[in-house]
Amino acid sequence: MTNDDLQQASAWTRNYRTQNPDSINAHCLPAETLQGILAQDGCVGVRAYYGIDEAGTPKLVLVGYDANDNDILSAPSAVVQRSMVDDAETDSSGMKAASVQMAINPPPCPPCCSIQNPLNS
Repeated sequence: MTNDDLQQASAWTRNYRTQNPDSINAHCLPAETLQGILAQDGCVGVRAYYGIDEAGTPKLVLVGYDANDNDILSAPSAVVQRSMVDDAETDSSGMKAASVQMAINPPPCPPCCSIQNPLNS
């Protein structure tokens, strides 16, 4: 990262905090979560989706994507929606669904925040 990159990132995060003073500032993404998603067959990266829960709180959903930029959601939709976990589940037909790694609602900042630095102060 260059100094210019850090200055740009600092300006963007400051703009966000100024416009959203009572909002979540960031999310903490544990290495094991990212490694689990990236370990899926054909996974070349992690996509982050933004969401808002029923209470209006911002949420982050992480999913792997393949070389064609498609989300890796190889399990039947009902199983993914029901479980959103990394363990294979049995569907109504008794078949095991493919394992899909997703991360829903990683820890937000606050409270999972860094000491003050150019990105958060």
